[in-house]
Amino acid sequence: MQRSAGLRAAAADIRLAFFDIDGTLLDSRGQIHPQLYSAIAHLKSKGIKTAIASGRPYFAARFLVDELGISDAGMFYTGAHLFDPRSQQTLLDVPLPSADALAVVQAAQRLDLYAEVYTPTGFYLAQHTEISRVHAAHLRVNPELSDLTSVVMHNNVSKLLVGVNRVAQGDKISLLEQQFPQLIFARAYLAAYPDWQFASVIAGAATKQRAFDFLLNHHQLAAHQVIAFGDAESDMDFLQMAGIGVAMGNANENVKAVADWVTKSADEAGVAYALEQLCLA
Repeated sequence: MQRSAGLRAAAADIRLAFFDIDGTLLDSRGQIHPQLYSAIAHLKSKGIKTAIASGRPYFAARFLVDELGISDAGMFYTGAHLFDPRSQQTLLDVPLPSADALAVVQAAQRLDLYAEVYTPTGFYLAQHTEISRVHAAHLRVNPELSDLTSVVMHNNVSKLLVGVNRVAQGDKISLLEQQFPQLIFARAYLAAYPDWQFASVIAGAATKQRAFDFLLNHHQLAAHQVIAFGDAESDMDFLQMAGIGVAMGNANENVKAVADWVTKSADEAGVAYALEQLCLA
């Protein structure tokens, strides 16, 4: 991890900031800290582009585009969908192969895992649970109730989300992942439920390296001109590929270990603090 002085010098070259959402831009209650509004606005006033890099779909991130003005081309669905909010154009779309989506859903059901199915326009559950209600509130989008097997058989699937209470059920996500080595399992958490682990399941071709390189080319920038913020294992690739990777104070230790700098937690407006220390000083 570099010292702040060295990072401030490197930050002089930053022209693009990528932000994860949950546990990064949003606090443990799923809210935007008031300090973020002025910090993001100040960053944009310096001519630095701002973009989302999240496992969320665009339809569940649009409120951040509207409220914070984070509107440059970024990454959604953990790399399976690259989208430009300004032009409303899809830059790259890598859906799950239908056979894989069906097989994962059926295997997840056999393992008694929590599961959600995401299409380009919405997401689906088999039934409501406490976790699903909290997740829907954070997403600010209501799911549709449906038979998940039927959904994956009749729709293009962008990603699947599976979850498990590791304390009560053990590491069943790893058991599922072992069955599908051709797919990407990107791990994440809900801050309000630390016993739970989730994984976004996407096509094997939807790698973070591909997404990062594609977006660099789109923005006509080099990696050293990028700063990235995140808190989960699914953010680690962007933190490592960016010129400056910032882990949130609420991140796991393995995420912090790959970052160049660790800021305060999302509940303490860690993004705003990092920007003030590194880019806005």
